[in-house]
Parts: sequence; structure tokens; C-alpha cells
Amino acid sequence: MARRISVVNQKGGVGKTTTAVNLGVALALRGSRVLVVDYDPQANASNFLGFVSRLEGSPLYTAADLTLARGCFQPITDVLVRGLDLLPATNLLASVESRLASSHSHSLKRALDRIAHRYDFILADCAPTLGTLAINAMIACPDVVLPVRLEPASIPGALRTQATIEALRRTANPSLRLLGALGTFHKETGVMARQVCEHVARIFGPLMFETRIHQSDSVGRAAGKGVPILLDAPKRREAVEYQLFTEEVIARGSA
Repeated sequence: MARRISVVNQKGGVGKTTTAVNLGVALALRGSRVLVVDYDPQANASNFLGFVSRLEGSPLYTAADLTLARGCFQPITDVLVRGLDLLPATNLLASVESRLASSHSHSLKRALDRIAHRYDFILADCAPTLGTLAINAMIACPDVVLPVRLEPASIPGALRTQATIEALRRTANPSLRLLGALGTFHKETGVMARQVCEHVARIFGPLMFETRIHQSDSVGRAAGKGVPILLDAPKRREAVEYQLFTEEVIARGSA
């Protein structure tokens, strides 16, 4: 049965989608069967995987279809890497959120229950909010990865996201947990950078992943080309760091 991981942070610009996509690619490169569920109406994960112009108005089966139990499950298969499947997002996902009341917070979970046997990992990339879609995703994919941009302004949003995870664990899914916080946009120089890094490490303690993802223009350039950094420049430091992060994710699942 698939391990289900959601990548969540209510703040944008923290490397959330980059983390979800590169984690999916790294797992697939290791031979795992992986499904990436793009659960963001902005379709960033779909774009990062090269589907910039193929989504709107197309007949593709989407994350909205899965949530509403419409049609037959038909993901886009072997996206860039053998074994990596994608459920893309379109603007329709925004209308799904307005239709999902709190009583439907298990809609995605029920849908994934039906197809989880096909995969080793299911990853949900969420919009930068803590709305209904993100709640559905965390309940459905209860191992939560929380990317935290290592800057002072990112800390309050990370703490609110952590509090939401704990509240949902008590009320909606007891298996929900913060798998770990991943430091992103890491800078090695400057007093402020060191202080923020130390502060975030104190907040999350052992839940902080040891790996940090350095700030780099290469990651953004790769995403703009619709190719994750792991495939665009696999020897770059940031690509190696995502491989190390993936090893930590695998290890925490077996702990």
C-alpha cells in the first residue's frame, strides 16, 4: 500500500512545489511507483513537470475528477521518468474547493483509498493556503512535509501550519503527523541567515530534516523549463540535496 505524503505550507514562495516534484522524481528514479497529485488550482506541479500548455480545455483526467469520483482513473503516466504518474490540476479545482464543505473533508482520502494499491508513494502538492483543499490533502496523505524558507517572515506561517496539522490529527485523522520540516533557500553566509536557521531548528527539533536546500537560481530556471532540477542538472548541489532529502523521507517512513 502506498505511503501518502502531502507537501504543505500556507505561505507561498517557500519551495513547496519544487520539493514535491523533485521528491517524486527522486523516488521514481529509485524504482518506486509514484503518483503526484497536483492539488493546487494554479497547477504549479503540472507546470513544473512540463504540462504548461496542455491543461486548460483538454480532456485529461484531473485531480478534480478524482476528488469528485468522476470518470475512470487515468493519470498521465511515466512523466519525464519511468514510474512517475501525474494527476494534473486545472482551474476546475478551485470550483471543487467551494463545493467541499467540512463534511466532505475525506473526499480525496476515499478516492485515493481506491487506487493506492497501484503505487508505492502518493504525493499531494497543495496550494499556499490552509483551506478546504489543503485539509483534504492532509487527511488523505497524512505524512506532512513542511518546507520552511529560512527567512524570518516564513516562521509564523510554518507555525500556523504545524498547529493546523495537530488540530486535524485530533479531530479528523489520528494517523496525521508532521513527517518533518525542510529548510529551503538556505544561505551559508551572514549573521541573520545563521540565526534564522538556528531558530527554525530549535522550533522543530528532531522533526527538522538534516538536509537543507540551498538558494539557487538553477532550481528556478529548471522549473521554468518544465524540468525538475534533478533531471536538468543532476550534479548541481541542490539536486544532490534533494536526493539526500529523499533518503531521509524514506528512512522516516520505516522508522
